[in-house]
Amino acid sequence: MSRRIRALFALLVVSFALSAAACADATGPRHGCDVNNSNTCQ
Repeated sequence: MSRRIRALFALLVVSFALSAAACADATGPRHGCDVNNSNTCQ
């Protein structure tokens, strides 16, 4: 039973890490062209 609880906990930690990484990626700064200033396009 202890092995099953440990596996469930590991799965929970991995899913939390993946969702946190996806959230950080979605809300992070965006690189690219600034439409208000053409000098910042790269």
